[in-house]
Amino acid sequence: MGVAVGNDNEEIEAYKKQLSVSFPMVPDKEGEIFMALELLGLPHMIMTNREGKVLMTHAGMIEDSDRMLKEIREIHKQQ
Repeated sequence: MGVAVGNDNEEIEAYKKQLSVSFPMVPDKEGEIFMALELLGLPHMIMTNREGKVLMTHAGMIEDSDRMLKEIREIHKQQ
């Protein structure tokens, strides 16, 4: 799930269409979710399991997407 900080539903739909995004996204126009999570910057990825336990976090742009995907798949296999 994505949280679109600073964006509304219309902007989210345009973004999803332009980049063929298939996962759900919720608007956070006023940044309330962002502030509640006390994140230090954007983008910020938080991977959780179904129970909500944080399995991994990543702050900033993903420089090596292949490495990140490998890490995510390894974490997923352990669940």
